[in-house]
Amino acid sequence: MDKLNETLHLENFPETIDRENNIRIYGQISRENQLALLTHYIHNPHLSLDNNLKQLVREAVHEFLLEKAGEEPVSEEEITSAAESPLQYTLFDDFFHVPFPNPTSAKRTFIDLFAGIGGIRLPFHELGYQCVFSSEWDKYAQQTYLANFGEMPFGDITKESTKNFIPAHFDLLLAGFPCQAFSIMGKMRGFEDIRGTMFFEVATILKKHKPKAILLENVKQLTSHDKGRTFKVILQTLKELGYFVKWDILNALDFGVPQKRERVIIVGFTNQNMCNAFNFDFEKRPYNLSDILEEDEKIDSSLQASDFILKKRIDKTIGKNIFYPSVWHENKSGNISILDHACALRAGSSYNYLLINANSGVGSQQSVSFGQLKTSDASCTVYGYHNNDNLISFDISGFYNDTSDYFTVSFDLTGDGNV
Repeated sequence: MDKLNETLHLENFPETIDRENNIRIYGQISRENQLALLTHYIHNPHLSLDNNLKQLVREAVHEFLLEKAGEEPVSEEEITSAAESPLQYTLFDDFFHVPFPNPTSAKRTFIDLFAGIGGIRLPFHELGYQCVFSSEWDKYAQQTYLANFGEMPFGDITKESTKNFIPAHFDLLLAGFPCQAFSIMGKMRGFEDIRGTMFFEVATILKKHKPKAILLENVKQLTSHDKGRTFKVILQTLKELGYFVKWDILNALDFGVPQKRERVIIVGFTNQNMCNAFNFDFEKRPYNLSDILEEDEKIDSSLQASDFILKKRIDKTIGKNIFYPSVWHENKSGNISILDHACALRAGSSYNYLLINANSGVGSQQSVSFGQLKTSDASCTVYGYHNNDNLISFDISGFYNDTSDYFTVSFDLTGDGNV
């Protein structure tokens, strides 16, 4: 087992998929759920498992070790021993060497549905809650979640085989159920879209497990979809399930994040006094785009906007108030908004990118390079920006090189604006 301990690494444990069915089956569960079961178990060994789940855990560990053994002979007795008590070995250390491990001890537990890469989970980690189940169907989000937390989320929550892995008792349910059916980025078909029915999967789980509290998250358009009828159905369903509910629309801009991201947050409690004690009176925190931007010199050149896009943006912002740093958003009508924060992209009306413009000048003297501009004339107009002042226009002539289609222009601007 010593050799096996040395060679076991998480990155070598593949997400095996057969070509025909896109899954690989081991007994009653897929390879995906087998890894999910294994990682959830080793992070939550205190959970009481029925005999069926205990057997599945043993099979998962057994298969894991068989695959990891490779060419190194490992006896059936050694594998069985590790499968019975996996935490006594260092075989699974890789699952704990992650950025956000589960708290080692916690008085409260939660499950994380439609988990994405784990954004909603993080603050509850900080509060000392322990995650005992997670579910996410997107394989790339699953891989990121595994890298973040050392746990592979279970797959499709609409399947009873997946729901069967949810522990009988937990304190809190988190669910950022799919928003595309209600979002301005989608077609807003609501419950007519299969993704819009995922709320009822949440309701099914609430009815069976009765956690003390819930936190649901979605786009703000959920509250107005179908003239408010969709949201009314959700609130009424939660009430019928025994939850006292409060909700509000929160904006990331109010929490120190330079992004306009408005989301409806629904909280519910089985205890009315706890619900009455809860409020959304959060103190607003200022945001600053500069705080999150990397230095220009550290940005890979492949991530820079093309010359075509740059020229198009410059042409369309003549006369506008330019400041740095800023986020430039272009809609499909051609209007460009210059903001101190990122904003939402809208289906059918926004291009699928934002430009971040940082001010690289330091002090009163600033070198402004305009790059290589293609021209067929001996003169052109070049536009530049000085510190936080408005647009300055320069008429340039005499710089054209007859032997080349390109020329480079740069200026040193002093604090008084003289060229």
